Amino acid sequence: MTASALPSPRGRTSVRRLTRKGDRMRAVIVGAGMGGLMSALALRQSGVFASIHVYEQTKVPSTAGAGLNIPPNGARICRWLGVDLDGGDPKGPDGAIDGGRAAILKSTRQFNADGSVTKRPFDHVTAAGDGAGFHHMHRLDLLMCLYKRVFEFGPDSGAPCPITVHMDCRLTELRQTDGEVTATFSNGQTATGEVLVGADGINSGTLQLAWPNPRPKRWTEVTCFRGLIPRAVVASLRKADGSALDHNPIDSFSMDRHRNDRSGATTYWVRGGELLNVWIARYEPDSAAFEREEGDWFPVGREEILREVGEAFEGSPSREDLLALAGAIVRPTKWGLYDRDALETWVQGRICLLGDAAHPMLPTFGQGAAQSFEDAAALASAFTLHKGDVATALLHYERVRHYRATRFQLGSKFAFDHLRAKDTAEQKALLEKLDERVSPAFAHDKRGGEDDSWIYAYDARNIGTELPYKRLGPWDFRRAAKTNYATVTGALWKPASPASAPRRVTREEVARHNTRDDCWVIISGKVYDITEWAPHHPGGAGIARMYAGKEATAEFGDYHSAEAVAHMAYFRVGDLIEVPVDRQKHL
Repeated sequence: MTASALPSPRGRTSVRRLTRKGDRMRAVIVGAGMGGLMSALALRQSGVFASIHVYEQTKVPSTAGAGLNIPPNGARICRWLGVDLDGGDPKGPDGAIDGGRAAILKSTRQFNADGSVTKRPFDHVTAAGDGAGFHHMHRLDLLMCLYKRVFEFGPDSGAPCPITVHMDCRLTELRQTDGEVTATFSNGQTATGEVLVGADGINSGTLQLAWPNPRPKRWTEVTCFRGLIPRAVVASLRKADGSALDHNPIDSFSMDRHRNDRSGATTYWVRGGELLNVWIARYEPDSAAFEREEGDWFPVGREEILREVGEAFEGSPSREDLLALAGAIVRPTKWGLYDRDALETWVQGRICLLGDAAHPMLPTFGQGAAQSFEDAAALASAFTLHKGDVATALLHYERVRHYRATRFQLGSKFAFDHLRAKDTAEQKALLEKLDERVSPAFAHDKRGGEDDSWIYAYDARNIGTELPYKRLGPWDFRRAAKTNYATVTGALWKPASPASAPRRVTREEVARHNTRDDCWVIISGKVYDITEWAPHHPGGAGIARMYAGKEATAEFGDYHSAEAVAHMAYFRVGDLIEVPVDRQKHL
């Protein structure tokens, strides 16, 4: 897409003092991706802002990757805000300011190691009964239909609370006072408002500038190939020997999944069925290019993708089909998958984080965009309720959103089999009692529970009428009564004897216990040795793989009941003390 396809960028003066009308506030949003544009639409809907200005660092709208899924919990928010996911011309050009041109798939197909195939229909109605549906889309199509809706409220529209998008504005500085927050950008512009939303992704400049000691990105040791194949090419695909594919996607309007212990592949139709999205991932711990963080992705040639896909699915009955698909991808790219541990707070004064800036997640749940849309809806509802009380509105937003979003963030990590051990019979029994679904959406195997309504029937606009007294936890999202969990936690494994008397422990000492066989973690200022406990943990032993030797407060805090917190006393080593590096050697 070219810059001429969009209205001219606004705000090219060196200083911009945003207009405030009456008692209504001004909102500044950093990032004009999916989360940022949805936030602009939602905050406008709240009725408490006079103007909304969105600042994007790229010169023209762009998006990385290929396909994505907007499930019912995200589509519900789009419908509320008038974002057209389904309209437009599926055969039209890329980058058109158009409807989303979604593909509404019929089912998932799981191709199993024994050669069998299982199917599961998409529940487009869901327990909410509103037919919000699953929408599989090209990322650029989604971005363009968001821009289309935002431009309907542009500064020349005459609409109240106009939304203005400023391109080529990279955030360089943030300053706060008691009443305002000011952002400075690389082109010399500044913007001041009563609220600033950081919706600028996993590499968030807002996070880096406003949060002390932000969690770094983490290399997951997983790489993936991404790309698209035109429908006509899919129809003509053949195996290397010239024979027809065993299961050509052209014959099924479905999401197809293939997996083994170290690799996985997913294909699904986008743009109304005109393009097939292909995603092929593999565990690749020796991928030096991504370990050095040279970049999140780069183009690859046909020879490389065929070699690596062939190795990844050696012995799989799907191997020849996947090789044909991989070889047909137009301009394939290779990606390193990164995540980041959960943040303990998304709010600093008048600044809040949203979407991937707050909770970046791996693509295994298909919830990344939907969770940013839920953030936007909850944030708008908080301002509708609390009006100009910014501190209370932001606190309310965080308290109703933190657990749910970080739950998907954490769960997406463990969907990769190499990151978690197989469940024991003890763990499976506990998970069944909790009705706790941890496996990825659409997985045909289960860990516990089959009820997906907590995912898809959820309406993020419903945040209650009063500020919650603390952040929501798992008991607020499960159907079983909270009192039932005391019985379950009473059945948890305990060591023969509790931990010895607690002592003082430094972060340096904790960091030395960083393996599965010697695993210490930090939770709320206390240090625990969970080496023996990890294999018995209902969520799986993968917790040791992810958090050994590290801080785990944000992940633990919202996930556990008071009974589970009390149970951790059996494993307590001591209390964390913060010691300057130059003094640690004397302890």
